[in-house]
Amino acid sequence: SHLQPGIWLDLLCGYRALLQRSQHGNNHIVGFYCLDHRLDPGLAEYGFQLAECNIDKTLPYDPESFDNITVVNGLEHLWHPQSILSECQRVLKVGGALQIVVPTWFGKPFLEFLAFGIRNKQAYAEMNDHKMYYDERTLWPMLVRAGFEPSALRIRRTKAFCSLYVRARKTRTSAPPLLPAIT
Repeated sequence: SHLQPGIWLDLLCGYRALLQRSQHGNNHIVGFYCLDHRLDPGLAEYGFQLAECNIDKTLPYDPESFDNITVVNGLEHLWHPQSILSECQRVLKVGGALQIVVPTWFGKPFLEFLAFGIRNKQAYAEMNDHKMYYDERTLWPMLVRAGFEPSALRIRRTKAFCSLYVRARKTRTSAPPLLPAIT
């Protein structure tokens, strides 16, 4: 609902790309791109550009290709989330927005109860694949390291504090060199 006019990449969108399908009639979006390891071929009928690949450290797009990038409940499934955040910054146009939703450490017990206590099939598969949970102290520095300026970051808790919502705007053409992590 906070999409800017232009071209949209939904990263780790899920097989049926439900979020993009919900926005298909949005006249402000002129290009829909779906990227995940497996996608419903029928999405092409909507005019969506489909790219199936293993998402590890890089994205298969040119610099400054997208006005919007969404990663909804996907970052926590990646082994190299820092690399992907840096790639999102690279392929985002200046003035473009990256929107992320991730589970929090606070929400972990609730999510795992759904998955492992109640044995909800979908939740079980999703939670068993989580590599990380987040809070503001872990996600904010990752976004800054990826090249987003602190003044262009908005992070808030949502879904009864069980998720973080992030909106990061790209404010300059290229990110500064990555600094080594402080240990």
